[in-house]
Amino acid sequence: MEHALTLPPSLARRPAEASDNVLRLSSQATFARQLPAGARIAVQAGCVWLTQAGDSNDYFVSAGEVHVVTRPGRVVIESFTPQAAMRVLLGAPAARPGFP
Repeated sequence: MEHALTLPPSLARRPAEASDNVLRLSSQATFARQLPAGARIAVQAGCVWLTQAGDSNDYFVSAGEVHVVTRPGRVVIESFTPQAAMRVLLGAPAARPGFP
């Protein structure tokens, strides 16, 4: 059974790269969206299962890990734990001091 995550209007107007835009998924809740190549899924709590169009691999991403979308297309994410929290980051990663 697929459950679509609907954002309240106050969050739906914000860009996905906003630093305070945390998506929370309950057990087996599903989030699906068209994402560009280079988008990053940063999991902050729990573990998610992730698959993307055109990629035969499935990925498990745990808290503290980041998955980078390798090709544009539909990405489906499902909570693999009772609760998961993540951010979908569309902008370029912030430069870290001391690295080119």
